[in-house]
Amino acid sequence: MIDLQIISGTDRPNSNALRVSNYLQKRYKDEGVEAGIIDLQDFPTGQVTGGKYGQELPVVDAFVDNAVQADGLVIVCPEYNGGYPGILKLFIDYLPFPGSLNKKPIALVGEANGDFGALRAVEQLQQVVGYRNAHVFPERVFIPRINKNFDDENGIKDSFQQELMESQIKNFIPFVRDFKEPVVSSSQN
Repeated sequence: MIDLQIISGTDRPNSNALRVSNYLQKRYKDEGVEAGIIDLQDFPTGQVTGGKYGQELPVVDAFVDNAVQADGLVIVCPEYNGGYPGILKLFIDYLPFPGSLNKKPIALVGEANGDFGALRAVEQLQQVVGYRNAHVFPERVFIPRINKNFDDENGIKDSFQQELMESQIKNFIPFVRDFKEPVVSSSQN
C-alpha cells in the first residue's frame, strides 16, 4: 500500500484547489489508494512569523510530517498573480532540507480561472521541487476556467481534459510504487 498525500496549495477559504483535492481523493480511493489531504488553510503560520528557519518548531514539524513521510505527493496548485501561492512556497520552505523531497514522486495539477489552467504557476513550482530533487511525474494536468469547467462530483467538464486527469491518476500510482519498491533486475551470466 502506498501513502499518497494531496496538497491543496492555498490557504484561501473555500478554494477551488480544495475542491479539486477532494475530487482527487475520491478518485484515488476508487483506484484503491487512500490518499490524505494536506490543506494549507491549516498551516500554522503563527508559528513561523518572523522567520524562524532552523529553530525547533514542533507544531510546524507535525504539520509537514505527512508530506515528509508520504511515498508520493499530488500538488493542486492555483495561479495567483502569475505564480503559485506564497503559502505553498512557505510550506515547501519548512520541509526539512535536503532530504524531504529527495527522489519523492510528485504529480502536479494546476487550476485557474484563466485560459491556461495555472501553466505558469505549475512550471514555477516544477522548478522549485526539481531543485529539491523530487521526481516530477510528466503527466501534468491543467484545469482552465475552473469555475465553469469543473464539477465537484464528475471532475473536468471537458472530456479530453478529464481523460488527461484520469490518465494522471491511473499512471501516477505505479510511478509512486516503482519508487517505493524499486525493480531488482537479475543479471545473466
